[in-house]
Amino acid sequence: MKIMTFSASKGGVGKTTLSYNFGSWLAHSGYNVLLIDADYQANLSSTFNMFTNQGTLLDVFTDGSPKIRHIKTHLDLLPASPNLDQVESLVHDRMYRELIMMGWLKDNIDQINQYDYVVIDTHPEFGMLTKNMIAVSDYVFVPLEPSDYGFQQSKNQFDIRMNEYRNNSKDPRTGESDIDAKVFYIANRIRHNTNTSHTFKKAIESLPDVVAQIDEREMMNSSTLLKKPVIDLKPNSQSNREFITELEKQFETIRQHME
Repeated sequence: MKIMTFSASKGGVGKTTLSYNFGSWLAHSGYNVLLIDADYQANLSSTFNMFTNQGTLLDVFTDGSPKIRHIKTHLDLLPASPNLDQVESLVHDRMYRELIMMGWLKDNIDQINQYDYVVIDTHPEFGMLTKNMIAVSDYVFVPLEPSDYGFQQSKNQFDIRMNEYRNNSKDPRTGESDIDAKVFYIANRIRHNTNTSHTFKKAIESLPDVVAQIDEREMMNSSTLLKKPVIDLKPNSQSNREFITELEKQFETIRQHME
């Protein structure tokens, strides 16, 4: 079993769309997948018509009864609660509050071990809830997109926060950090007809931790609105057919980096 988290320092970089489509592609490929929605906006949950306050991820932090929902063959979901934004205050006085999710996974390891992949979507910040998700992860994937303000700034910011988190999570007895997730980056929403994207693509060539490149396409952006992953959409042009083929190649590259 591999656990991966999609994370970002800012919103609007396509994190939830990637979580939804990558998790769906894994399931389509025959892997058993658990999606976990750790964003109080609950966009991933809403994509599956699972906007609820009952048996959600919040219950992990309140000693409730979280309930994993079966979505379809090979795909399950632990939905978010819109009250997840209250988690930090709810567990403020608890010991090891950034490792609560780790404790829940260990208590339910027999159930979790049935999955080949656990894919976690997070809120675009680096707070206590996101840290809980990173703490249980083997890998963290961070989308970067072409920007006039500089993608390098977003990457540097995330690297700094991850290093701080690792250093602050060292066991004083061993000096080793409890946080061992590997961080990779995904170049996302690339437009081939803009100077910004051209500069972006050239810049990431020298960054070995950028492991995939995904083009900007309306069918990708609209997949969550239509509540259908790209792999289930019928391409209406040769360009879209080529995009789906390339998207599957990029997803396979991401999967291989978790082997």
